[in-house]
Amino acid sequence: MKRLLILLAALPLLAAGDFHGRVFDTGGTHQLANAIVTMTSDHGPMASVETNRNGEFTFDALPAGVYNFRITAHGYAIYEREVTLSPNGGMRELTVRLMVPADKQTISVGELGKPASLPRGL
Repeated sequence: MKRLLILLAALPLLAAGDFHGRVFDTGGTHQLANAIVTMTSDHGPMASVETNRNGEFTFDALPAGVYNFRITAHGYAIYEREVTLSPNGGMRELTVRLMVPADKQTISVGELGKPASLPRGL
């Protein structure tokens, strides 16, 4: 019984608490809704959430540890970094600006009767 009480008393120390943030477009002026934010560890997936209409995300009561943090959003480059959460402070909030991938190509459609311009390599 005494061991159980010691273990139960130590549980709050193992939790790092909440981790939250916001995701913006490249210019930092518009929040990105529906971006997928994932936290994984060496032990596998931990949690995945979607940003709300204000580009905000929250992970509740994550255990302390080192995580691989990843954001994916349609039309933007994948954002990845390592995040360390600890019960003694550490990172609690992260604001991210997603970039447009360098290899993203566009196609311009010409007016009726005029040729369309295509980027090189297509």
